[in-house]
Amino acid sequence: MGARTALHVEELHRQYSQRVYGYVYRRTTDVQLAQQITNDVFRIAWQHQKEPSAEVLPWLLVTARNLIANEFRARRRQRSLVEKLGGAELARRPEPEDDPGSAVRDVLNTLRPQEREILMLAYWDLLSILEISSILECSPDSAKSRLFRARKAFSKKAPNQMLKGGTSDGQH
Repeated sequence: MGARTALHVEELHRQYSQRVYGYVYRRTTDVQLAQQITNDVFRIAWQHQKEPSAEVLPWLLVTARNLIANEFRARRRQRSLVEKLGGAELARRPEPEDDPGSAVRDVLNTLRPQEREILMLAYWDLLSILEISSILECSPDSAKSRLFRARKAFSKKAPNQMLKGGTSDGQH
């Protein structure tokens, strides 16, 4: 790998590392894991000799999504093995602490995975319809329709005070 590729990856990292990290963190809620996967994304970009371009952000996010899926599969296999060996207590993962976004995350977790993913891409990752359509491998019109349906599903399952910006006791 030449100096030119290294410069390209440095530029990619400078431009997109925060967005990739945010994407990963919102899906894992683990700082160390998010840092590790983000680093792996840029290592893979270096191996593939990716250059800065308009299409690179969706590629980076798809790579991150695949690495997250690999990590979750590995964790499931490890938990299954520990449970088989009789150490079910060791396999339990502590619940994440309460944070301001937990109510939103709770509603998102009731949605279908496709609905949850497109809402996270649009609102948490702040991607455009074109970027979303590239990641989901669909047309921009299809991405718009999917986002509309996901918003509708979210609003049906969310408590009224969440949609109006209030709290559980009705205060704003």
